[in-house]
Amino acid sequence: MGVATYGQTGHHRYLIHALLTPSLLSCAFVTLEPQLACAQATARGAPLSTVNLEKSEKFSLPAQPLPEAINAFLSQTRWQISYPSSLAQGKMSSPVSGVMPPSQALRTLLSGTGLRARIISTNAAALMADPTNTAAYTPDGAIALGPVSVRGASESAWGPVQGFVAKRSATATKTDTSLIETPQTINVITAEEMERLKPKRLADALRYTPGVVSGVQPSTTYFDRIRIRGFYSINNIYEDGLQLTPSGTLAVAQVDPYFLERVEVLKGPASVLYGQNGSGGLINMVTKRPTGETFQSGRINIGAYNLYEGNVDVGGTLRDRHFAYRIEAIARKAGLKGDYGTPERFALAPSLKWTPTQKTSLTVMVNLQIDPQGNSSGYLPSVGTILPNVNGRFRRYIYTCDRSYCDYNRKQASFGYDFHQKIIENLEFRQNTRLMYVDTNTHTLSPGSLLADQKTISRTAMYQTATTEGIEVDSNLAYRYAIGPIHNSIVAGFDYRIFSSDNMTSQGTSAALNLDLNQPTYGNLTIPTLITRSDNTLIQEQYGVYAQDQIAFRKWRLLAGLRQDWARTKTNNYLTNSDSTQKDHAFTGRVGLVYLFDFGLSPYVSYSTSFEPTSGTDYFNQAFKPSMGKQIEVGAKYQPKGLNSLFTASLFNLERTNVTTADNSHTCSAAPQLSDCGNFSVQTGKVRVRGVELEGKISLTNELNATIGYTYMDARVTRSNDGYQGNIPTDTPNNMVTSWLDYRFSSGAMKGLSIGGGARYMGRMFADGANAMRIPDYVLVDGMISYDFATVPSPWKHLKLTLSATNLADRKAIGGCLSSSYCDYVGRRTISGSIGMKF
Repeated sequence: MGVATYGQTGHHRYLIHALLTPSLLSCAFVTLEPQLACAQATARGAPLSTVNLEKSEKFSLPAQPLPEAINAFLSQTRWQISYPSSLAQGKMSSPVSGVMPPSQALRTLLSGTGLRARIISTNAAALMADPTNTAAYTPDGAIALGPVSVRGASESAWGPVQGFVAKRSATATKTDTSLIETPQTINVITAEEMERLKPKRLADALRYTPGVVSGVQPSTTYFDRIRIRGFYSINNIYEDGLQLTPSGTLAVAQVDPYFLERVEVLKGPASVLYGQNGSGGLINMVTKRPTGETFQSGRINIGAYNLYEGNVDVGGTLRDRHFAYRIEAIARKAGLKGDYGTPERFALAPSLKWTPTQKTSLTVMVNLQIDPQGNSSGYLPSVGTILPNVNGRFRRYIYTCDRSYCDYNRKQASFGYDFHQKIIENLEFRQNTRLMYVDTNTHTLSPGSLLADQKTISRTAMYQTATTEGIEVDSNLAYRYAIGPIHNSIVAGFDYRIFSSDNMTSQGTSAALNLDLNQPTYGNLTIPTLITRSDNTLIQEQYGVYAQDQIAFRKWRLLAGLRQDWARTKTNNYLTNSDSTQKDHAFTGRVGLVYLFDFGLSPYVSYSTSFEPTSGTDYFNQAFKPSMGKQIEVGAKYQPKGLNSLFTASLFNLERTNVTTADNSHTCSAAPQLSDCGNFSVQTGKVRVRGVELEGKISLTNELNATIGYTYMDARVTRSNDGYQGNIPTDTPNNMVTSWLDYRFSSGAMKGLSIGGGARYMGRMFADGANAMRIPDYVLVDGMISYDFATVPSPWKHLKLTLSATNLADRKAIGGCLSSSYCDYVGRRTISGSIGMKF
């Protein structure tokens, strides 16, 4: 149902007064209900609540601002409620606790507010001023109303989603915007979808996302190497709209997927709102927050390779009804393939939301995490994995490190807040801030070249330690106004971030560290003397100003934004006792146009740009300019009426310029007369990716969820001095196909049973710029089965049992290669079972 606006004077007031009579209210406010139901209710002169039977539910809704209380009620019951939005302004609800019909819960919630509910059908109601509250009436007895809102089980860009289909996002605009009104591709992985996939890290959560390659380094547990539309950058990972940690350091942070409400992938350049960023797009992880509801849930997970995991999630309100809290925790110990070790994780994520008034909210979020054991030592040579080897193909899961020496430890902590303040009716201030600390150290044996026997590799012993500290602040004002039929939503802001990283690497090598991959032996290592190879402090600073306008004119939506950035990178090299500073600045922008057809189709076109600093200097000792990205995208989004689904199709042309390539003019062979000749680089390189992306997500009631995706990428190096012109960039597939389907039985003998499965096809890729090492294509199959006791009356009604599997066929395939010495098999078949409890 749409939004209707009524005037404050004239005959409209008398019309509203008439519509609010008991006999006509149901038909006037809710037109989606069957006319027969309206007629029956009117004829009998009784509310439909006396005609239809309701099923009682358990409610636990604290006293809170009335709009939030209504949203919580809607989320639980899936009712529709129509009411003048002005009626709820500044009012507080009454607490609702106990088992009762929803209609009774709604009346209890409204008690003391001066409002009453008119029950229209079994799942619909209209709110109005209580006739005994004369303050709500005008002198002539009519009720003066503002805009009339119809609220369903509403979704927020920062809140939970029921099923697989998200309808709103803030990643592309920093405002709560409908996806079909956003002229850029956005893929959203909801918490419910992640519940099916059981990811242990961010890369796992993106397995079924079109255009995203997340399985290049499956053996690495301490960071996520993810490529979006053919481009990789550590700068593209964000949490709640703020960059997680920068590149150039070992001390990168991770957020466990259990703490996430959703993961959103914004495709293409995104510097207009976020500053320096990769050309392919960015990933924004939206963390779970307090909801104001009281709940307790937990899960125990046991699986293959000595996997043991437990987690809890509890929420509620404090005695002061303006405070809501949430506490999440996870403990995990997981064996890896072969003898790779047992990564562990212990994490705690408490959060507190304070809502002193309806116009003010402050959410404080803390994350404390310890990873005592990690791993990144599963790499094998290309000869013997994707290339022929005289000894045959190497088996999977050969541990190229040694547990007597290798380890990885990380400690990380973050503190942040999200502050909202409505200054006047259409003007709001928001500030998003986070402090981050990450400390890591690792011992490893890095694999080197394959020796002449094609079975023995050299190894280098390394010790690395790194610490990153940083603070980020994003402040903006959002203002909404209308000039006639043109509605504007303007966001203008300033953001600042600074990260300081201390990094030290020591290494040494000897023949005693060589490893026979066909008959590996471990222990009794003789570690050579390690020599410090790097010791520096890296300071990365950025500040920028941005402005964006979202314009709505009838069925047209125009999005336009501009940004100016200033970035500084300073390196203090303690080995050479020298400092270097690189300063960059860039102007970026975006413009997009959408047309909204009545039947749910929204075609769009957009153009966006990005920049990313490039470290280093050329032959003339001039600092490199930032690499620049630009994208033209044409597409359509389709949201059929009456079907909880979203289909997206896009065509894109993405280019990255100022790419470094060989300087052939100043090599010693080309210019032997130069005393300082050598290997230098120039920024004349260019990479282009053209492609098609298709995605469909469907959630039908509570029974069926499905997602399907297809990607075609024509990626080419279009300009290069290295001899790579016309070649395909590394780890970029030409085709990707993904599909997942699960079904939950809601009746019959199998009521409560859910069965699901999916398949992932990854097209062929290349491991080197010369395209001499081809990575074959592969298909992986996943599956799950679960049983929810909540649908069956029993003392175990709070339990849910789940059995899940990845790579069900145990396919032996290479996920990606970083070089001729670093190729990695995809994860082997992994089966795990979990017992979940929710109260």
